Amino acid sequence: MIERLRGRLIERDDSGVVVEVGGVGYRVLVSRSSLRELPELGEECVLYTRMVVREDAITLFGFAGSDERGAFDALTSVSKVGPKLALAVLSALSPEELAEAVARGDVIRLSSVPGLGKKTAERLVLELRGREFAACGATVDGGVNSGGHQGPFMEAREALVGLGYTLEEAEEALSGVPQQDTVEGYVREALRRIGSRR
Repeated sequence: MIERLRGRLIERDDSGVVVEVGGVGYRVLVSRSSLRELPELGEECVLYTRMVVREDAITLFGFAGSDERGAFDALTSVSKVGPKLALAVLSALSPEELAEAVARGDVIRLSSVPGLGKKTAERLVLELRGREFAACGATVDGGVNSGGHQGPFMEAREALVGLGYTLEEAEEALSGVPQQDTVEGYVREALRRIGSRR
């Protein structure tokens, strides 16, 4: 098992890199966030890795930090989440954002990842919530944004997405809305804010 690579970065593209260690070039698939953290070509880099062995291939997945590798391990422990889907999740969300989304039961945030449907997002929440993974650096504040999956804030955001707004537009409209007791209160305030920006 290859746990870590330290070597010279000799190639990079949108899906991964080649790291030369002792004259051998290792092809490593990495998340977009890890790709951004790596140095320029020709410089030394360190990648925390997971080796996935299949009948037809041996693939190395690499991460700029051990926290991202831990999140990858947690994701791939969930049924029907393979390493490539786990990498896609980590390209869209940092380990902290992922842990927070799981802790909050934020299915909408998780299912916004390309390739991750609502059912799989629900399975992630169900299987990962309450495990050590949820404590990988994320703290869920006690504010309105941290309500459970059925909280008024989360339901209001889901309602706005249902009305055709993107997740980002819905969150922007709801950010800073004073705490409301009802879903309707949040939606009314968010729509008022959206209307005033036009």
